[in-house]
Amino acid sequence: MLAPNDFRNMLPRFSGEAAASNQAMFDGLGRFAAKGMTNAQVALSWSLCKHPHVVPIPGIRRITYLAQNAAASGFAMSALEMTELDALFPREVVTGGRYPEAGMVGME
Repeated sequence: MLAPNDFRNMLPRFSGEAAASNQAMFDGLGRFAAKGMTNAQVALSWSLCKHPHVVPIPGIRRITYLAQNAAASGFAMSALEMTELDALFPREVVTGGRYPEAGMVGME
């Protein structure tokens, strides 16, 4: 559940029926992360392992998040773990747009 002042409440994927539909994927991420990482660390580690030529730029709100994000670069995921995460988040199952329509203006 997001705090009332969380900006994601304005994003289509995190509101209404889309949020309820996407909850199962979020729950699966939490179970995967319970192996010793935070959800953000899983996402960053997956991104670094899957696309080593891409440099993710995570946002941070607290200095502890900076340390956690940096630590994610030290997690090497196995091929099995990568497959497990890919199966958790099939693109065709994610419900709702990434941004509201107005937020997509000018994006390719």
